[in-house]
Amino acid sequence: MSGGNIPSDSTAIIDSSILFAMGGPSNEKYQAFERFVRRQGITVTVPEQVAEELGESPDAYEYQRDRLRSAQDAG
Repeated sequence: MSGGNIPSDSTAIIDSSILFAMGGPSNEKYQAFERFVRRQGITVTVPEQVAEELGESPDAYEYQRDRLRSAQDAG
């Protein structure tokens, strides 16, 4: 990934389709994204609706909640 066009200290708003495509924290794509946003100093924001789609609701699957929390912790 090239960060030349993204200013440092930017905020990225992430859609559920992006998180699904990256997979979980053990996935290489996810890890590459995490390294990129940390290196560029980008803040990642997950909108409330996306959090609900990914399972932040009490009845959702635990692996989705873990994926969301990991993404939030990373950026």
